[in-house]
Amino acid sequence: MADDSLLKRTVTRRTFVLGLGLTAASGLLAACGGGAPAAPTTAPAAAPTTAPAAPTTAAAPTRPPAAPTTAPAATTAPAAAPTAAATRAAAAAPTAAATTAAAPTAAAAATTAPAATAGALPNLSGQTIRIFTMTGPFISGPIRAHAPDFEQKTGAKIEVTEAPFADLFPKVQQVATTGAGDFDCLLLANSWVGDFVSLNYTIPLDDYFNKDKNDPMFDLADFPSQVVAKDTWGGKVRMVLIDNDNQTMFYRKDLLNDPKVQDDYAKANNGEKIPNPPQTLTELTKVAKFFVGRDLGTGEKGYGFISSTTRGSQTFYYAYPWAAPYTVVPPGKAPALGIFLFAPDMTPLVNKEGWVRGITEFIDTIKSAQKPGLDTTRADVIEEIIRGAAAFSLDWGDTGPASVAQRSVVKGKVGFALTPGSLEYFDWQTDKWEKVTEVNRAPTHAFNGWSYYITKTAKNPDAVWAWIKYHSSPQISSIDVAAPDSGYQPWRISHSKNLDPWVKQGWNADDAKVYIQTILDATNHPNRVFDIRIPGAPRYGDALELQILRALTGEASVKDALDAAAQEFDKITNDIGRDKQIAAYKAHLGMS
Repeated sequence: MADDSLLKRTVTRRTFVLGLGLTAASGLLAACGGGAPAAPTTAPAAAPTTAPAAPTTAAAPTRPPAAPTTAPAATTAPAAAPTAAATRAAAAAPTAAATTAAAPTAAAAATTAPAATAGALPNLSGQTIRIFTMTGPFISGPIRAHAPDFEQKTGAKIEVTEAPFADLFPKVQQVATTGAGDFDCLLLANSWVGDFVSLNYTIPLDDYFNKDKNDPMFDLADFPSQVVAKDTWGGKVRMVLIDNDNQTMFYRKDLLNDPKVQDDYAKANNGEKIPNPPQTLTELTKVAKFFVGRDLGTGEKGYGFISSTTRGSQTFYYAYPWAAPYTVVPPGKAPALGIFLFAPDMTPLVNKEGWVRGITEFIDTIKSAQKPGLDTTRADVIEEIIRGAAAFSLDWGDTGPASVAQRSVVKGKVGFALTPGSLEYFDWQTDKWEKVTEVNRAPTHAFNGWSYYITKTAKNPDAVWAWIKYHSSPQISSIDVAAPDSGYQPWRISHSKNLDPWVKQGWNADDAKVYIQTILDATNHPNRVFDIRIPGAPRYGDALELQILRALTGEASVKDALDAAAQEFDKITNDIGRDKQIAAYKAHLGMS
């Protein structure tokens, strides 16, 4: 597929811009496994001072969680109840923007590869499967591409209803609270599962998982254990993830392997060898500073690091990999994996010393190793890497496909690795720093990924399951995760073995294998951190982002800003209902 196809999309994900340039930036956003709301064109309103009514098991939350932008869907807008002063109120209510599309045709397909045969399928003649998801080409595109093959083999009809990211949750809330049977199947954010359970709108999938675990089309053994964990909430399987959002490190391996660079670094650092690649955040900061002002192969002065630094562009997600290694207690020393933003009783952890240390290093690296100006966006992060202007980034997987596109000047020069860790962490249980002999890593899963749900109002759940099995099968999913315009990231073990789809997209097979395996290693890491799956999650992220940016601009010290974030966290928790939030958070952590 022509590289230009990557540059002409306008979407939201994790509201990510996977774009390969300013004009394309908004287009790549939704691609990475997370579709976040599109980045606002004006500065978003400050963190809301009012909160939505607390959701109950019988009632739906008063406002949808903001969605992540395209690579993990990052939420750019808070989920608080709209007020007359809110400039983003439109995102809180469904609009007529959602349009229902007839069964897809070959012309409507939006992926780069034709549908493949996944295996034996049931006779579903006369049945219609109504799927609701985000407006394409990302996310919905693969459905349209593969639907004709599925329809031909089963006799079923696939209908796709699409809506912009900001309208997705409001529409689901509307149909769930009215009892309307508009949809049989949802392909939406994994991180919204807590809300869907609260709405009593989706059904558990345990029986399907158990029945088909050995079916070659499903092949549960091909799921990394932590993908199964992402599919599970409150002890039940609630969804099927077909996209995998976590953050990894992208770095210029050609530079780190260059003897001249190695020699220059050693001379500047008393004979010390350049970390290849950096293993700790402290090493990353040091190496990033070294590259400031150096020619990175373009004939111009470059920079060592690039990150989003603007409000509404998922800056809080970009801060996560800097805080996690100093904050997340290693496996076996905490009551559950992934305790990061809150203790199990919903006590905020964001103002603890580990967070302060991590955000301080994040800000120091931005100010000392990034290009001047605090106006970079999600799109800029990818753009600066693929045009050879920056040496490092910590980001979702979208930079991988962008780096091998025709327009990229760094094809074959980008390395992939787990995000760096630390040699000490702050134990929130004892309020003490603990040193470690092995690097403490804590890969963060921002947005978690796009996932299939079956609705409670589906008249044909078995037919829906047949579609989910087909679309998530090893054969079909291998096509989608390799397609740069699908928005899906690798998630099956077999994706690291079937490299033909990647080579067809312009990858070197060895590079593709390292890229895929890095994502899978972050997925199954023993100290991984899932994005919180509780009601109001976007409100917490929005509040945190506001305070991080206050510290970044010098309006407040890091400690004061994080203290303010912790206070806002408590307000949000109390507004929604502390007991309800504790129960939801424990369900998210797998403690209930």
